[in-house]
Amino acid sequence: MADWNTLFYDKKNIEMMPEPEVIKFVELLKKEFPKEQERKVWDLGCGAGRHSLVLGQMNCTVFISDNSSNAIELTKKKLDENKITYTDRLISMENYPWNQKEFLHGVFSWNVLQHNTVKKITEAVNCIYESLVPNGYFLGSIKSTKADLYGKGEEIEKNTFILNEGKEKGIIHHYFDEEGIKKLFPTDKWEIVVLAEQVVNYVSKVEKFWEINPFRYTTWCILVKKR
Repeated sequence: MADWNTLFYDKKNIEMMPEPEVIKFVELLKKEFPKEQERKVWDLGCGAGRHSLVLGQMNCTVFISDNSSNAIELTKKKLDENKITYTDRLISMENYPWNQKEFLHGVFSWNVLQHNTVKKITEAVNCIYESLVPNGYFLGSIKSTKADLYGKGEEIEKNTFILNEGKEKGIIHHYFDEEGIKKLFPTDKWEIVVLAEQVVNYVSKVEKFWEINPFRYTTWCILVKKR
């Protein structure tokens, strides 16, 4: 079975370019917290550091976490080379990594939360909530039940599968419908600013297309504000 340390050994599994959403997220935090010289932002599931680097270059105080030691080392190397200071933790998403609470202005997590069971994903969102100052923001993406690999592999609980194909073969994926994603961010704790389901319909594709695919996959994108 694949694991994240193994995947991060192979460069073909590492996405290098940052998502444009991270830039818009920092711009939002600057607007919402204008009196702060530096916005404190946590890159949850930092991977190889493509978003952590952008956060640092945009004058954020960077916090990184991942459950892969290889991912942490790759991110630290990238930040060190660019003389960006950071705080790092090697830890799984459902465990709170920091020594204080309610101190972050933002949390960014791209294609990360889906890689767990519902219970642990919920615990991870609780960690995000605990880390944010009042009116702090979370921006992230998470798999939709309309994704093309939904239902592939071994189902270990409702809508949670261990994939049997693709570059993340052997990795847990949970897929959310609209009801599930709203339950994950209850309105007594969060104000949903934007909830968008980006649906990509692959009309035609070759075998093992994911190895060369330059396009997006179907996913939920969510921007929420802590109440």
